[in-house]
Amino acid sequence: MTPRCRSRRAIPCIGVVASIVAFAGGCASWLAADANREVAAVLAEYQSRVLGDRAQWVRRPAAQPVEPASTTQPSKAQPGATNAKYETAPPPPRPEVRILDRRGALEQAFASGRDILDAREAIYLNGLGWTLTRYNFGPLLNSTISYVWNDAEDASASDALAATFGINQILPLGGRVAVNSSLNAGRANDPSLFDLNQRFLYDSSVRVNWTQPLLRGAGYEASHEALTQSERNLIYAVRAFELFRQDFAIRVANAYYQLVGQKTRLANDEQNYTDAVFDREKAEALRKVDRNEDDDVFLARRREIEAEDALLVARTDYELAVDVFKILLGLPTAAEIRIMDEEPEFRSIAIDPETAVKIAHYNRLDLHTQRERVEDVERGLRLARNGLLPDLDLSVNYGLDGGTRAGEDATPSHRSASIGVTLEVPLDRKAERNAYRSAQIGLDRARRDFEQRLDEVERDVLNQLRELGQIEKRIQLQVDQIEFEKRAVAVTRFRYEAGDVDNRALLEARQGLTNAQNALIDLKVDHFIARLQLRRDLGVLFIDTKGMWTE
Repeated sequence: MTPRCRSRRAIPCIGVVASIVAFAGGCASWLAADANREVAAVLAEYQSRVLGDRAQWVRRPAAQPVEPASTTQPSKAQPGATNAKYETAPPPPRPEVRILDRRGALEQAFASGRDILDAREAIYLNGLGWTLTRYNFGPLLNSTISYVWNDAEDASASDALAATFGINQILPLGGRVAVNSSLNAGRANDPSLFDLNQRFLYDSSVRVNWTQPLLRGAGYEASHEALTQSERNLIYAVRAFELFRQDFAIRVANAYYQLVGQKTRLANDEQNYTDAVFDREKAEALRKVDRNEDDDVFLARRREIEAEDALLVARTDYELAVDVFKILLGLPTAAEIRIMDEEPEFRSIAIDPETAVKIAHYNRLDLHTQRERVEDVERGLRLARNGLLPDLDLSVNYGLDGGTRAGEDATPSHRSASIGVTLEVPLDRKAERNAYRSAQIGLDRARRDFEQRLDEVERDVLNQLRELGQIEKRIQLQVDQIEFEKRAVAVTRFRYEAGDVDNRALLEARQGLTNAQNALIDLKVDHFIARLQLRRDLGVLFIDTKGMWTE
């Protein structure tokens, strides 16, 4: 009979455990969704708190960019009659080809770029950590239910049921209050006990405990340091993510315009090769009628080979750059994209250097973070000084217990209370002393690092203004150089056809024009990216959710 009794009693317990496990598994997806909702609300709150009014409080330069009238891009060389081996006309777009301009590239990058997705997940994890820290400083509940059935040969079976429930809360001054309750019930299946009341034993209790540090660890700053630092870390993460978005947008724009420049240079190289083929054929034709020398034909053929070699290298480099750009956008390398011929806007910058430095010092999000990190170290020094104090704790306990004998009232009715004070004798403070001294040194370092960072920002802003001014002057020089090279090519062609100069002069004139056009493309891209970087370093670059900025 005993084995059957054990089996019958165990089956319900196994069923209860299985039900709990199944319930926990079903709750996993709900808990994940709940975490997403909570973190999304937290990030929205802190992004609004940290960045919501940024457009209102930042200081902007007084001078506005002005469009110069003399830096118009000269018309690009249009391919003439092309050689069948190097067809320059683009193939007709297929339906699956993705045509990207700057806005489309930025939108695609911010939607599927792996780097931006990693950054979003990183700030999500920061928000997730903040929610746990905040939860740990709120009311914490705990509860358990247990049931034990005992049976042994030549002994009476027994049952025991226990349930506990508790709540504890850290207080603003560093104290902690805890309320715990318990209920225990036991049953002895002893047939010799004829009175059923003697078979059942009950016990219950309710206890309240309050502890309060009076010296070390007392006060909000000492007791809530983990909460304070966690919140500040979330603020720093929000700022860092915003700066990453700005850097990522600049990076994508730079990669896009580098591709535009490479595409234009490739077209110039194709035109250069087409002209070289035409010149070689013309030189050979003139040689047949004794209007050329063998050296002219040799030079024309050598230039054709050099132009073909340069074209092969340019095409390979462009295809590699396109694949790298696809990876940056988060697209598979097998995806078909076409880059639009969209030149970067050229806008001259005129900002007073002293004003620019003051604006950067006031606006920069990373400087706000570093300034507040100095405050964190100052707070850490105060906490280290507090750690030198002895422990002096006040403890207050109050409890109600129920009867433990069979037949007695099980409700909590027997009162007990205690009040105590505990003082630690501070005989050993070596570790605390070293921590305090380390905190002092850390504060000196943090202040020096912040001062150095201010100087570095000033240096970078001034250097960016100087470089922008230099690039603007070089662009103007290059525009003038292109006009000069165009006239030189026209004059040299006329003189070559008249027989006044040899083929070498015409080849050099055309190569000079190609080089000048390529240099102007690079300079305009450099100026556009430098202008974006300056706006980022001044703290006046605002990026929307699709990666675009407002002028």
